[in-house]
Amino acid sequence: MNKELTDLIQKKKKQSHDNGAIDWDARRDSYLAAVDALYEQIETILADPIAKKTIVMQRRPKTLSENYLGTYSVDDLILLIGGEQVRFSPAGRNIAGASGRVDVLGDRDSAVLLVQIDGRWGFVVARQPALQVVPFDESALVLVLQRVMRA
Repeated sequence: MNKELTDLIQKKKKQSHDNGAIDWDARRDSYLAAVDALYEQIETILADPIAKKTIVMQRRPKTLSENYLGTYSVDDLILLIGGEQVRFSPAGRNIAGASGRVDVLGDRDSAVLLVQIDGRWGFVVARQPALQVVPFDESALVLVLQRVMRA
């Protein structure tokens, strides 16, 4: 076997002993906690219209299945606003460049929310020419709803 290949294999073997195995359960649990935190943030932002019953909020369980994480249960968050439904639907933890994703689906379009490496949620404003993500807050929620709902 090539010496460089042997050295690479030995280096990786040593790193795996030094760093230990990846705790996939902890990664899944962290993602589920982030989704719950997102839903709580949305509920806080929309507390007044929810109290006035101009928005109805529901949760519906769904099952996700991912490599290494296995099959697990998570909730979709449904907002009923007027005659429209907006669904926040977790897409998974194993996302390139992020720690998880939630798709936002409406009558007109869809949007993507990402869990940033620092644990905060961001709204994907644009993917081209470069990925552009803004922090998820009340202003971003307005942008998301405007994107996915009928005009």
